[in-house]
Amino acid sequence: MECYAGVLWTEDPFRGYVCIEDGRVVRIGHGDPPPGAHKSRFIVPPVVDSHTHVGDAGLDLGGARYTLEELVAPPDGLKHRYLRSAPREKLVEDMRGYCTALKASGSCRAMDFREGGIDGVRMLREACPDAVILGRPVSPEFDPCEIEAILREADGIGISSISDMPMAYIESVADAVHREGGMLALHVSERVREDIDAVLSLQPDFIVHMCEATDPDLRKVADAGIPVSVCVRSNLYFGRVPPLARMEAAGVETMVGTDNAMLFPPDIMPEIDAFAELCGRQGCSGDMVARASVRARKLLRESMPLGVSVGDAAAAVPGETVTVIGKTS
Repeated sequence: MECYAGVLWTEDPFRGYVCIEDGRVVRIGHGDPPPGAHKSRFIVPPVVDSHTHVGDAGLDLGGARYTLEELVAPPDGLKHRYLRSAPREKLVEDMRGYCTALKASGSCRAMDFREGGIDGVRMLREACPDAVILGRPVSPEFDPCEIEAILREADGIGISSISDMPMAYIESVADAVHREGGMLALHVSERVREDIDAVLSLQPDFIVHMCEATDPDLRKVADAGIPVSVCVRSNLYFGRVPPLARMEAAGVETMVGTDNAMLFPPDIMPEIDAFAELCGRQGCSGDMVARASVRARKLLRESMPLGVSVGDAAAAVPGETVTVIGKTS
């Protein structure tokens, strides 16, 4: 039996330990561990990466720097030109490799904004069958047949932002998603502040970024109970700073996401470390990073338990900062 001691990341983090025998958790305790326990800073269930764009995993930036608009703005940012021109086989192969590496780093699932309409959804489902796929329509005008086709094979719809598409189009998409019981998410106030009342009227399941949000915006999001996926490394790359302390003060529930696959290697742990470092600089509480790291599991509660339980399948992944223990699905 091997025991691991540290802070257990759940909705209510606590210092304690877990013991594993024959690939299963056999004991969970608070306080001091048994003699000989391995020391680790944190003990967490495998993390759900709450925001990815896996499709651009094969785009090599060659060390060049780009603005947000130059790189990812639809329809003609470098990323979108790449997605239109790359062969299907290469896109699938690169996505498969990225998802495999992401899981090896401690993520159990990725919640992906998949560009390219129904074809994009099918490519990612082929490459990573258990991904949470939020497809994106490509029709210039609302096409209920396209949305229906996407929702048959995806888990929902992921919109770029209300600044990129006509609001009437987005409202029609949102209505269709809600009728079908799918998940709806969108980027919000990443580059410029956007109308949070318009965003919340869509009733999204979660939103992404909120770098340019005001304090009243954050309070409205908190009051609505909408979680925010924060992608610290991506935001900092583009010169944006996520307002983590203001989010915490407003009561916003945060999650951790890695964002564009072309920017950083497929590893959730440096993303958690970057989140924790920014939390420290902004004076957030010590529990914020722990809660953010498990909150996406709450969003997927039906198939994704929040914490570690006796009887769970378990594996320890050694590392300087995190030991990952718990169910992977």
